[in-house]
Amino acid sequence: MALIKCSECGKEISNKADACPSCGNPIYKPTIEIEEKEKIITIEQTSKKWKKQGCLSAVLYVFGIIMLGKSIPFGITIIVIALCFSFYARIGAWWTNG
Repeated sequence: MALIKCSECGKEISNKADACPSCGNPIYKPTIEIEEKEKIITIEQTSKKWKKQGCLSAVLYVFGIIMLGKSIPFGITIIVIALCFSFYARIGAWWTNG
């Protein structure tokens, strides 16, 4: 048991008291103790190689869609190539990172 000073009247009281016996001022006691837990940070470790492949596939998608307006077979071919690049990039990133 420790003695603390009442914030209202300044008299010494027990730290286990709920209120000051002299003036009735309630004593602040934290009711819930919060423990600091370590924050878990997830870091994506995908290499630049696979990110570049993904960007290349996105560019090819857009180019293929633009080309659909001019030549449908050529546009479809470009979109299929973009799908292959996208598939290759996703499998490669998965294989590298597990």
